[in-house]
Amino acid sequence: MEVSHQTKLTFHGVDILDVDFHAITTPEDKMDIKIDSTPRVFYPKDNKYLFKVVTEIELKDERYFTLRLRAIGHFELNDELSDELKKKFVNANAPAIMFPYIRSFITTLTANAGIIGTLIIPAQFFKGTLEELEEISA
Repeated sequence: MEVSHQTKLTFHGVDILDVDFHAITTPEDKMDIKIDSTPRVFYPKDNKYLFKVVTEIELKDERYFTLRLRAIGHFELNDELSDELKKKFVNANAPAIMFPYIRSFITTLTANAGIIGTLIIPAQFFKGTLEELEEISA
């Protein structure tokens, strides 16, 4: 029986680059939290195996708080893939792999901040093609 070769995606972690959290007051009733998440991808020109996913998230209930953050996930493929196959691989997997780390960071931050209570945001599903970045600014 022949074993087929399978492309492997390695996740090298996530860096939280920017956090902006403004708490206004302690919630008096149930919060109506709006979540906006924008993942984008960066392919370094000097290494065809590496790529980075830059995710910007904003959570807010304008009555109580606003939280914005930017995170970069670091990934590596073990094979050289065609651009089409690489994009399919990246779009289907990378944002979903890094999101739990961002989600955990938000939960810990809000639990320690205290004023609005602990935010546990739901899992996110990512569809579509990630916008490609030409460069990443720190």
